[in-house]
Amino acid sequence: MSTRDDGRGQPRNRENAIVVGVDDSSASQSALDWAAGEAQSRGLGLLVLHSVNVPALPGSVKGSSPKRDLAAVARQLLRAATERVATRFGPGLDVRAETSDLAPTQALVSASRTAAMVVVGSRGSNGAAPLSLGSVSTRVSAHAFSPVAVVPASAASGTEGHGGGRPVVVGVDGSSGAKVALRFALEEAARTETGLVVVHAWEAPVLIGGSTWDPAPHTAVLEAQATGAQESVRAMVREARGPHTEQVPCSVEVVRDQPAHALLVRGERAGLIVVGTRGRGGFAGLLLGSVSRTVLHHATVPVVVARAPA
Repeated sequence: MSTRDDGRGQPRNRENAIVVGVDDSSASQSALDWAAGEAQSRGLGLLVLHSVNVPALPGSVKGSSPKRDLAAVARQLLRAATERVATRFGPGLDVRAETSDLAPTQALVSASRTAAMVVVGSRGSNGAAPLSLGSVSTRVSAHAFSPVAVVPASAASGTEGHGGGRPVVVGVDGSSGAKVALRFALEEAARTETGLVVVHAWEAPVLIGGSTWDPAPHTAVLEAQATGAQESVRAMVREARGPHTEQVPCSVEVVRDQPAHALLVRGERAGLIVVGTRGRGGFAGLLLGSVSRTVLHHATVPVVVARAPA
């Protein structure tokens, strides 16, 4: 194991690696195992990253060195992480471990500029350790330049990469972010030799006064709309397929449901859920839509926030 830093909080040798942020939480260990499986199955290197950023505190005792203490803890944590990967995945995987002086979110977003993917745990260590991945996971998912995988502590891991033969589930709504997510999901299904479930959900409108529109008198119209939606989604799939994804088995589900709920229900039996972003044209807080945020917070399987290459 080695820890490298160029003196500006910018670790080297990240190009096209799977980058995983680690702390001392159980979700972090699940993220580490999942990231190592992904790196091995993709034939990529694994970069294990830990932040030792220490905010300036008023009234600090002169001569004290909390950063030095944290650096020692970081070395121990990274040593344990690389030993865990070597034990579980063997010596053939290229694993590097680094610390960063940047704050956790900044460190991971910076690494995402050249990473193949950034992986974080869905919950951290309640803020006790330098890299608390509860809020960090949301911010990194919103602002990263690469795809971001958010892995819950309960996620199964193994040397075969994600899924274990279970399908990939992706949500689509016709937006540009959803089209990026669909292409990513197709590639993942092809790479892992699994099927793809494409989910499009719609909700009944709410009328003024809070009452919900009753669709019963309009059954024929609704059936026609559902058929049209099926055709539109299938057209999206045909357009998104490429030379490597032509043979991916794909099912389309158009359902009347809240979109996040529809994805979470179908995602319970999936190996991976894929969602899109809003892109970078609006307010920073809206880079992730409400559906993506809800799925990230409640999924019991890994979720990838897909985005087009920067």
